Amino acid sequence: MAAKVDLRTLEIAASVISEGSMSAAAERLELTQSAVSQGMKRAETLFGATLIHRDCRPYAPTKAGQMLAQEMPILQQRIEQAIEKVRSAAATPERFDLRLGMIDTFAATVGPLLLRDLIDGALALQLSALSGLASAQADAMKNHSIDAAITSETIRDVTNLDSFPLYREPFLLVCPKGRAEGLTGLSLTEILEKHRLIHYSARSHMGKQIDRHLRRVGLEQPRVLAFDTSDSLLAMVGRGVGVAISTPLGVLQGGLHHDSINVLPLPNPGFSREIALYVRRGELTTLGPRIAEITRDIIRRAIIPQIITQFDWLESEAESMVLE
Repeated sequence: MAAKVDLRTLEIAASVISEGSMSAAAERLELTQSAVSQGMKRAETLFGATLIHRDCRPYAPTKAGQMLAQEMPILQQRIEQAIEKVRSAAATPERFDLRLGMIDTFAATVGPLLLRDLIDGALALQLSALSGLASAQADAMKNHSIDAAITSETIRDVTNLDSFPLYREPFLLVCPKGRAEGLTGLSLTEILEKHRLIHYSARSHMGKQIDRHLRRVGLEQPRVLAFDTSDSLLAMVGRGVGVAISTPLGVLQGGLHHDSINVLPLPNPGFSREIALYVRRGELTTLGPRIAEITRDIIRRAIIPQIITQFDWLESEAESMVLE
């Protein structure tokens, strides 16, 4: 079995050869003469050859010693180059290939800010983003077509997932512009007796959550109009077709229609939804928590101020909407 190469041992041997003396090499290397002598013996054991002629003063190198003396500057240069490469790699942020799925309301509001931060922060070398319904994110995680999902639906069909809670938001009542005053103080039952409810589709997680809430309070509303996206739903409200139940992110997503709608607190009892990041356990162990941290920061500094500006009654809840 070959002896283990010790760079310090080679440096000691090269110094003895260069200085021609153990004591001079010890002084140069700031070692004891005994340590230098032992280092010289280790080097000769490593090479299986005598490196100096000890019967003359100053020591004269053997042929093997001459070769070591010639090679040491080259070796030291390579070591310095290797150190510089390692330092350069350490100074470069880690890069990943990342396929990220997001529900539509998140993708249209928080998503652009998150993707920009990930790209500008060099956390992702190649970033692919997929948006769609919450059920699509669960399927994509199950099929391994994405690496992480930001969704409001608990992913139950995929085992060994880690989740990072991000954000909780209440459901709100959206009505056509100018109708808010007539609805204030009414129960949800009274509101829906007067106005058609425009639904989120039954295949969307938002639609399922709203349907469950309506059943809990004893309301069954026919699905005359139903849409997958907030943008289409709010367009209908803005045109006076009816009222809708949505969330702050849903309303922000439908930004084109803000001038044609009013938003009110949902009559009691209220309910909310939570959005979380899901990653496979053992994967993205560093990147997963980092994405969660970046997302929460974006919601605090960019999304919450928008929500408070548009829905000032939510200001007291704003701090608790970001989840840790």
